Amino acid sequence: MQNKQSYLSELTKTVRDNYSRFFELNNSQVKQMPTFQLNLFIEKALVNNFPVIVQFNDQTPDTAGYLKQIAKGRFLITSADKRFHRLFSVSELQAIKKF
Repeated sequence: MQNKQSYLSELTKTVRDNYSRFFELNNSQVKQMPTFQLNLFIEKALVNNFPVIVQFNDQTPDTAGYLKQIAKGRFLITSADKRFHRLFSVSELQAIKKF
């Protein structure tokens, strides 16, 4: 019985290691910020016109720029050089911080 458990745990460890190497999992992702905190940071960025860095739930690269409110619950982030624009809602955000 001990040999079966040992073999199974070794096999599990090998599969986990190979899976991590194959897919290059990114463990540096920021945890999901609470909605009230996202709303507070967005409000402060809008009022003070702070540049922000936004991380989205869909694993796209972080976006830096200035926020503008388009409609209730809808926002536009524009990069400083005005070459990049993205519309989003609070539910699409994972984290936001001052740039």
